[in-house]
Amino acid sequence: MEKARRIAIVGAGLGGLAAAIALRRQGFEVQVYEQAPELAEFGAGINISPNSVKFFEAMGLAEKLHVVASEPIGLSWRDWGANEISYSLPFGDFEKRYGAKYYVVHRSDLHRLLSEAVPQSSIQLGMRCTLVESRNGSVGLSFADGTSAEADVAVGCDGIRSAVRACIFGGQGPHYAGTMCWRALAPSDALPEDYHDRYVNQWSGDGGFVISYRIRQGKFINFVAVRQQPGWTEPAWSVPSSVDEMLAAFPDVGAKLRRMMAAATSCSKWGQFTGEHAPRWTKDRVTLLGDSAHAMLATFGQGANMAFEDAYVLARWLNATPKILILDEPTRGIDIGAKVEIHKLLNALAEQGVAIIVISSELEEVLGMSDRILVMNEGRIVSEFTRENANRETIMEWATGARRVET
Repeated sequence: MEKARRIAIVGAGLGGLAAAIALRRQGFEVQVYEQAPELAEFGAGINISPNSVKFFEAMGLAEKLHVVASEPIGLSWRDWGANEISYSLPFGDFEKRYGAKYYVVHRSDLHRLLSEAVPQSSIQLGMRCTLVESRNGSVGLSFADGTSAEADVAVGCDGIRSAVRACIFGGQGPHYAGTMCWRALAPSDALPEDYHDRYVNQWSGDGGFVISYRIRQGKFINFVAVRQQPGWTEPAWSVPSSVDEMLAAFPDVGAKLRRMMAAATSCSKWGQFTGEHAPRWTKDRVTLLGDSAHAMLATFGQGANMAFEDAYVLARWLNATPKILILDEPTRGIDIGAKVEIHKLLNALAEQGVAIIVISSELEEVLGMSDRILVMNEGRIVSEFTRENANRETIMEWATGARRVET
């Protein structure tokens, strides 16, 4: 297959826009198809952990993220009937430990940041995808308005109810997970100064929990209140609610938490759904990204972060030469000097456009060497390095095309 250049992205949510940005930086021609008539403000707070802050750094958007996001000082766990911290995880050393900070941000602010990084001409609105099919050398997309499009590769970024996934893989679709949530925002100035601290708080009690943290530079307090619920009977996954309904569902919370929740000025409720765990996310020229591929409960706080990781890796792989190293479970017990050389080698290979798959329980032990290193192209083993012939010189020669190591 010739290297793809035209990419069709279905869905202009956080994952779709992130994929568009990453792919455009690699030189691809990208068109995003979004079913909504406009990119409107919606949602509430989300967590941006160090793994996806690195995505924004790689895309040159770290400063803009810092402007719109807030930096909590840590995570705390509390009984919702009291105010004392039972356990906390400080974020103060996260940048040193993980290479990036931890942020919380309003979803709309983050979505706006991403959408402004994609040319308007690359986003087509009011385009509900109804069919995706692989053709001879391309992918065809059909839309509800009767129009169609063609690309070299299609990426389904259309969420847990993905039309792309249904077209390519079928399945039963998402199912209710047994819990429902209220999302609410309370203006901080409706409460005494510093009434809510700078932690991301989880208040736990019988049959539920409440997560709260400050967003928009402390101007608002974001709440996610989760309760076990036997069934979800609403026609949509998210519907308007009221503060009174939310408070009635949490009668046992303490006075401080109740006062903060009662200060909310907007409130919605939604059922939590999980998707099927598919063994494959890619077929022919169509692949899935984010919730379309691996939906998780929003209360885990990693759905958007995983979509950003997906976007970065997908763009790198599509732009890579068709060379893949699969590093099998390596021999344990190598010394620190060998580990340093391994990391240098892997970085050098990545610069050559080599995609690396590590099958290992310990990344530091990779390439110590492995008993075998398979080089694969489109599912075929084309070379195999053994412990006897695998060294920096032979692998780099192969990666740069100087010669091929025979099996």
